[in-house]
Amino acid sequence: MSDPSNQRADGCSVFFTFLVLALLLSGFFLAQRIFEPDTPAPVTESVDLIRHQKAQAHRDQDSLYKSRIDDFHADSNTSLEGSMLKVIKNYKSSTKSDSIPSN
Repeated sequence: MSDPSNQRADGCSVFFTFLVLALLLSGFFLAQRIFEPDTPAPVTESVDLIRHQKAQAHRDQDSLYKSRIDDFHADSNTSLEGSMLKVIKNYKSSTKSDSIPSN
């Protein structure tokens, strides 16, 4: 039979287990406190004004870019309707030349 004294929990090992657990938990919370980011500075009126100016500059640049694209397409006549009219015109002229019998 086995010796019953080996099956009892040692008080010292239980104490060190709780001690290690307490150290790990306190280390976790200490690391969390150290690496916590700082609170951001409140937004002032000058920061808000700068943000508004940057957004407005972006909107102006975007509208200028879109108008340049529209002008390019209007100048070069790259609309779908214009392209399709050219295709129809070419198709009609090619069918007329194909239908003329050669001598």
